[in-house]
Amino acid sequence: MAAGPFHGLMRRLGLRKRGWRAFVFAMLCWTVPLLLVLANGGGYAAGLYLGDLGAWAKFLIAPVLLTLSEKPIEFALDACLRILFGIPLVSSQSIPAAGAAIATARTRSRMWQAELVCLIVAIAASCVNADRFLGGSGPVWAVSEDGLTSAGVWCLVISNTLYWFLLVRIVWKHLVWTGFLSTIASGHLRLVVTHPDGHGGLGFISGYLKGYALFSLGAGSVIAGGLGHVMQREAVTPTIFTLVCAGWLVVIFLFYALPLAPLGMKIARLKRDTIMRSLTGATDFERSAERRALGVNVFPDVAEDDAEDLHDVKPLYQAALKTSALLLKPKNAVPLLLPALLPLLAVGAFFLPYAQLSTIVKRLLLL
Repeated sequence: MAAGPFHGLMRRLGLRKRGWRAFVFAMLCWTVPLLLVLANGGGYAAGLYLGDLGAWAKFLIAPVLLTLSEKPIEFALDACLRILFGIPLVSSQSIPAAGAAIATARTRSRMWQAELVCLIVAIAASCVNADRFLGGSGPVWAVSEDGLTSAGVWCLVISNTLYWFLLVRIVWKHLVWTGFLSTIASGHLRLVVTHPDGHGGLGFISGYLKGYALFSLGAGSVIAGGLGHVMQREAVTPTIFTLVCAGWLVVIFLFYALPLAPLGMKIARLKRDTIMRSLTGATDFERSAERRALGVNVFPDVAEDDAEDLHDVKPLYQAALKTSALLLKPKNAVPLLLPALLPLLAVGAFFLPYAQLSTIVKRLLLL
């Protein structure tokens, strides 16, 4: 995470420490617009700004959480790598390819072209927001009869662009991690269905998800801010609110499940092949035992010989049946989905009765 031109710029500006950098971003994105609103519109406009859920989410909460999330994400990914190569799970013939995959991932994470694309996407998002603001859908504190206020210009040029850059940058790093795991899955791995983790030995890999809790909370806050804007202007039924929350949970689930999909397919192949081989071995072993006990097979095969090195493969067969290719399960998904959902529920608490909100929470927990 701490690589690339952006982090190089932060070091030169004295913003290397995450906490200090998050504080500065909060001042730039949220406090400066507040001061501009106070200077130009007075207390009334400042009250409108302070009551804007979207401004709180996108210009204060999200930049801080996205900045603070970098270290936990990096730590979680490094922990997974140490286990992957420390066991090791990569077969000896695939070690060179795995080393090359690490080098490629490091190169991609440092690419100035990638961060330039992130910046272009952020600027494009701000341009879309500017068009919406000028089209009449902007907040009162950001627009005036002459166009955009100074606070509105600052938020579009600085606050909104920085938010989108931080978000897209982490998404890019996530895609780099996805590509690395895909390369690892295409190689030879030392997996076995009898592994106690129930995933052939790859159960630890979902541990990378623990580092994304702050990211989930930050992204969920922005979605909640947008939903709050809608609920302030028009009535939203509990059914629509539930659908929005469920749709957001699906998006978050797919985002985190994507890197695990290639390894899940690897486990599924391990399970399938082990079941087929164990069925063959079990048939040979049991027929041999039958011949030793009865002197003949009840259903004989004239071409069948009595082998001496047959083993009981029943434990392998039973373990294969219990092996799961689903690396993202409720027990490790809840710590990610809950932070993403909490901001939406907090917004819903302002506009929906408690009885309806509790029913919605129960429905979402059943997903």
